[in-house]
Amino acid sequence: MVLIVQEKTDDLLPHAFFLVTNLSRYHYPAEKVLALYRKRGRAEAHMGELKSALDLHLSSADRGHLTVQDVMARNQANLLLSLYAYQVLHSVRCLMERHTGQGWSLMKLREQVLKVAATFTTHARQIRMRLGVAADKGWPRLLAGIRRLRPLPD
Repeated sequence: MVLIVQEKTDDLLPHAFFLVTNLSRYHYPAEKVLALYRKRGRAEAHMGELKSALDLHLSSADRGHLTVQDVMARNQANLLLSLYAYQVLHSVRCLMERHTGQGWSLMKLREQVLKVAATFTTHARQIRMRLGVAADKGWPRLLAGIRRLRPLPD
């Protein structure tokens, strides 16, 4: 068991809680246990964000005409597509954070940058996208960040 005490300058009393673990204190000193706890908390926060921002729902019912294998295959495909979408959104969020110098949640990114009207037109071999006025706020910053990206080394 590890006692964690967080002192904040604005609070009268410190915030304290216990981490109860069966890890050996000889192999895992308090600092290492706290680091593991924080990693787990970060991973759980990402999973919660994935579920709330992408509204991820996996089916457990066969709906009468599907086999269990069909349901599992559909769930696997939905989960993989959602994870790819989350990775793209997370990358765009990191670009916006780097370019604006402030934190961005996926919900804020979705509402302020991605949720804009667009008109598509086709010309010969081109498809053009014209973004609505609402895009003037976040898209210039996003495009500037995308232009600065470098390819990953092989």
